[in-house]
Amino acid sequence: MSGARRTSRGFTLIEVLVVIAIIAILIALLLPAVQAAREAARRVHCQNNLKQIGLALLGYERSHGSFPPGAITFQENPLDCNTPRRGHGLFTMILPEIEKQTTFDAVNFAYAVSGQQGPVNAGAINNTGLSTHIATYICPTDSGQIPPSNKLFDPNGLTFNAYSQCSFAGVVGTVDIFRWYCNCPATANDGIVCMGKVVELMPDGAFGNNHGFKLGEFHDGLSNTLLIGEFARFDNDPDTIFNVWNNALYLKSPSIPTVTRPQGMATTVPQINAKLRNPDYPSRNPVDWKFDINNREMGQFGFRSHHPGGAGFLLGDGSVRFLKETIDIRSVYWCLSTRAGGEIVAAEAY
Repeated sequence: MSGARRTSRGFTLIEVLVVIAIIAILIALLLPAVQAAREAARRVHCQNNLKQIGLALLGYERSHGSFPPGAITFQENPLDCNTPRRGHGLFTMILPEIEKQTTFDAVNFAYAVSGQQGPVNAGAINNTGLSTHIATYICPTDSGQIPPSNKLFDPNGLTFNAYSQCSFAGVVGTVDIFRWYCNCPATANDGIVCMGKVVELMPDGAFGNNHGFKLGEFHDGLSNTLLIGEFARFDNDPDTIFNVWNNALYLKSPSIPTVTRPQGMATTVPQINAKLRNPDYPSRNPVDWKFDINNREMGQFGFRSHHPGGAGFLLGDGSVRFLKETIDIRSVYWCLSTRAGGEIVAAEAY
């Protein structure tokens, strides 16, 4: 029809606002589901890493007749102060079993993981092998670490110490082996005399210093004993580097002198996902310190993750379980962490 005008009808402001509101509602509904799916994928990835570590530990046991020591410190039994405090740990020992033979071969176990060893710069000797990034040792939810330029403990950068992130730690059990040790030369330590009395504190869990436990020493059964747990960085961690797979020596916090930072091993005395406590509570008795309820909030000694509500753990039979942070500490968590306590824990309890 000639002379007729076509008119195109646009959207009114109200219609536009309604559409925007609907889109916003859909995003609000979908975003938690997307985040939950991503977290589920990260958790599965972390569990697979723990399973790989479990297979490596069982492979190591088949080859050597025992699990690896949690850490190699001084030769403590009998005490030999001439043996360097080397600091190699269980995650270094199992490198061949996770198909990292080349990295393992680059580590010289006669030398320490860092610092000077007499006239020799041990940190420089072992830097190449120990600075290797190992994806199996990192949980995808753990916050990343940027290794310092070899200057964390030496402002002149002369140590060439290696730092490589790890999100896991061996289970010591309930004994404080970190702050009770035999100095070289032997000295009295809060009433405990090292020489001839207590040279090495034996942990009640799967890992400790200078000793690899055999299968026969797990009287509670491998399926009832925790071997490895998540040991993630704290949110806004004040220390640049913690935890690392290549150094199993506990250290005083470079940033907080009143805080001890175990590496490579941790205990089940604190609640799962407990926060960093400053300062440390004193450890007047290495065995009974677990009964001081204050120690349950000293997260720097315990297991933690960035997964909501708990952390993943590897049991001795190679299975992986997610333990809630609300787990009963005395009747379940501690019992699972000891290798020969004689406790019976029902599977439905955790």
